[in-house]
Amino acid sequence: MKRNKLLCLVERFGPSLIKLLMGTLRIKEYNKDNFLPTRESYGKVIYTFWHNRMLIPAYTHRYQNVHVLISQHRDGEYIARVIKELGFGTIRGSSRRGGVKALKEAVAISKKYDIAITPDGPTGPKEIVKEGTLYLALKTGKPIIPGVFLIKSKWMLHSWDNFIIPKPFSPVKMIYGKPIFVRSKDEIPEKKKELQQALSQRK
Repeated sequence: MKRNKLLCLVERFGPSLIKLLMGTLRIKEYNKDNFLPTRESYGKVIYTFWHNRMLIPAYTHRYQNVHVLISQHRDGEYIARVIKELGFGTIRGSSRRGGVKALKEAVAISKKYDIAITPDGPTGPKEIVKEGTLYLALKTGKPIIPGVFLIKSKWMLHSWDNFIIPKPFSPVKMIYGKPIFVRSKDEIPEKKKELQQALSQRK
């Protein structure tokens, strides 16, 4: 009962709080030319970003019907409730639970919608790419678009990922990385390193 009440509160007030706080930020986009030609050629894409920075894309890409891969864990339910109210679709599953079903669903959905995934989620290690993102790119044939969010002023929570909450009016750099394609299973180790490097940009 207590959890149900909390879910209702999160669903009701979470989206408004995100829009209120994120709306104060001074967000600047960089390297969008890495992204737009790819969309023109390949249609839908796979957005990737670290788990601890998800508040920024939850705001910048709201109401675009991007479908987000979210774990079936209890914490995932809170995230799912909030982002649905922000105009995102959800795909439920992770490497530990429901992964095969989620992969099949994502392949079908990628034909019509962009997909977003946190390659270090849902339980870490923090900011370390797992191979699931690369397999998703291989199976869908869609390019991975790395997204880096550099937040100047922030709070960091004591969670596994040190979840980041930007401070009001903070400058934020939103940087699109070059698209990453996975053409064969043999390429996965190399592409994993490439994605790790792209997401680890710090300036």
